Amino acid sequence: MHVIKRSGRKENLDISKIRVVIDFACKGLNVDPLELEADAHIQFREGITTKEIQQLLIRTAAEKISPQTPDWQYVAARLLLYDLYKDVGHLRGYKVKDKLNGRYKPYNPDSFYDLIKTYTEKGIYGEYLLENYTKDEIDELARYINPDRDLLFNYVGIKILCDRYLVRDEEGKIIELPQEMYMLIAMSLAVPEKKEDRIRWAKIFYDVLSKHEVSLATPTLMNARRPFTQLSSCFVLTVDDDLYDIFDNVQKAGMISKFAGGLGIYLGKIRATGAPIRKFKGASSGVLPVVKILNDVMVYVDQLGMRKGSASITLDIWHKDILDFLEVKTNVGDERKKAHDIHPAVSIPDLFMKRLRERLEGKEVYWTLLDPYYCKNVKDGKNLEDFYGEEFEELYQHLEKTLPDYAKRQVDPFELFKRLLSVIFETGEPYVFFRDTANKLNPNKHAGMVYSSNLCMEIVQNMSTTTHLEDKLLEDGTIIHKKKSGDVVVCNLGSINLGKVHTKEDLERVMPILVRMLDNVISINFYAIKEAEYTNKRYRAIGIGVSNYHYLLVKEGISWESEEHLKFANSLFERIAYYAIKSSMELAKERGKYPLFDGSDWSKGIFFGRTPEENQTMSTNGLDWIGLAEDVKKYGIRNAYLLALMPTGSTSLIIGATPSVDPIFAKFYKEENMSGILPQVPPEVDKYFWHYKSAYHIDQRWSIRAAAERQKWIDQAQSLNLFIDPENIDGPTLLSYYMMAWELGLKTVYYVRSRSLTDIEECESCSA
Repeated sequence: MHVIKRSGRKENLDISKIRVVIDFACKGLNVDPLELEADAHIQFREGITTKEIQQLLIRTAAEKISPQTPDWQYVAARLLLYDLYKDVGHLRGYKVKDKLNGRYKPYNPDSFYDLIKTYTEKGIYGEYLLENYTKDEIDELARYINPDRDLLFNYVGIKILCDRYLVRDEEGKIIELPQEMYMLIAMSLAVPEKKEDRIRWAKIFYDVLSKHEVSLATPTLMNARRPFTQLSSCFVLTVDDDLYDIFDNVQKAGMISKFAGGLGIYLGKIRATGAPIRKFKGASSGVLPVVKILNDVMVYVDQLGMRKGSASITLDIWHKDILDFLEVKTNVGDERKKAHDIHPAVSIPDLFMKRLRERLEGKEVYWTLLDPYYCKNVKDGKNLEDFYGEEFEELYQHLEKTLPDYAKRQVDPFELFKRLLSVIFETGEPYVFFRDTANKLNPNKHAGMVYSSNLCMEIVQNMSTTTHLEDKLLEDGTIIHKKKSGDVVVCNLGSINLGKVHTKEDLERVMPILVRMLDNVISINFYAIKEAEYTNKRYRAIGIGVSNYHYLLVKEGISWESEEHLKFANSLFERIAYYAIKSSMELAKERGKYPLFDGSDWSKGIFFGRTPEENQTMSTNGLDWIGLAEDVKKYGIRNAYLLALMPTGSTSLIIGATPSVDPIFAKFYKEENMSGILPQVPPEVDKYFWHYKSAYHIDQRWSIRAAAERQKWIDQAQSLNLFIDPENIDGPTLLSYYMMAWELGLKTVYYVRSRSLTDIEECESCSA
């Protein structure tokens, strides 16, 4: 039998060469290499290419992955890596030897500088790499790269990395290897460091990334080292009730989506259907047309054809258009009112939940839908939506009594929430945002307020509208539009791999590095809109999340549905919070506190809405909260917001971790995404098979209670998914979940994932 080599040369099939590759792939793993050779050999044919043989071996190994034999995922990964080494070596003109002996080097450190130089000249890498690093420094970093860390990848991880993250040339060929990717990202994020420290920090950043101790958000992994360093995940816009501002935000949404940012958009200020326009009654067509425009923008600005733009749009549950808004993604009703490509979210005040609870207790209560047009300038020049808590409740109750009938509509709160739940059963959405809890615990309430969350419901930061001041025409035909920037929230995200980092010692070591990396993201970021740059530099907000939470629980022998889980969650996230705040404080000593620090809760020693003494009393780790509060008062902190548990879908897959704080979907399943059909098993499933319990078999009340324990130590929110089996759940049970989430102090609820909903999109924008 003859084979065709990559060079095009024909030669006899040499089984010994295939065995060398198979032995390399199977070395040290609990698999039988002869089994792989036999099963793959059956499919060989005359004239097969060596590339096809490699693909056959990869596919055969991948098909063998199961909970009983999970090591095949590492065999498939190594085979895919070997293929990648050959392709990249061939493209870059260096030899990768077939014989994998002691001298075999898949990486060629001598080619690293040429890689950067060649592809910077072609506009594929950013010029800042060569501007900030000399050839000698790049050569030093190239020698620091550790190829053995490639063996940490499983098959799904390296497949996704190859398909979507490793940089390609103009012809679509991969030009860099995984460890080179990590080093180039580390070099990019070390650019803001002092010249004399830059190499040291690049090595430190490389180590935590390549050891899979931390992961960065998808835009950071994709765009660090590229010419446009748009490294932020998500942006949150606040739209005013003004035609110019509506379309200004449409343009902002398009620009953000162009550079792969996800969007959260608050539309609660826009007047309802039938409201006057310039005193002409009944002229307004309400919120739905704006929703449809934004929907079409997300479809049109499709992020270089990689995927659709993505936005969540939030409306208040007291808005007069809320009933139509709830229907935007359902499959019944007027198609002209549909927007199937956005993600609806509903902002709910405590007052609604109180009335809903009273209604469930049998009391006769109602809920009033109001038109924002008639809720303007209700107090101190502010609108109703600009208040929260007791102030909101007083103003709302006054308005529902005094507004004329055409400005309001009374509904049964139970019927309204029942409709919301029906839509959730059908679509998994809308998301829910508990606005009073979010604002009461906002550490920067002195500088603004929060109207909604972001695309993935974990970001809770100050928002405000932009003020349009004037248009000026100069004599030469130049037109200047002058506006005062509002706060456009920017999410700068990273996550800790709890499977590797969760003890006091590890968090104390790793957290300062991650905080520093994310602070550097803010410094080198490319901003698609100026408002984002303005806000990002005033707040320097970051979001630290986690992955591998379920794996950590099973590794510690802790059942998901147990009181032990709740205690563990509380203790773990206390440690995470303490070292995040301490790291940001230490960074403030070096670089200065964020500009809006004075007057914040942080500046008063109040963390998570509690005094230092209260935190000290709550502590289960023996951490010095009182001392930390004094240090923060004295030195400040670098970042206005710190902790947010985002989804970590694709980045968890890369590092072989369970996603975010979610339980596993199943002990074995195949997921179909842009990389094809990928077999998945959780970490060490063979060892902990009976400890893992899948999401759809878990009583969701335990997940909500665990989220409440975590929330005590999180200044922002969590992308909390609920998992339901439609055949084993009813409306009252689902309603009880939301009541429990609100009563226990959660700020948001993300998707309700159902076994019957196969088309729920994973949020890649926030994946960290």
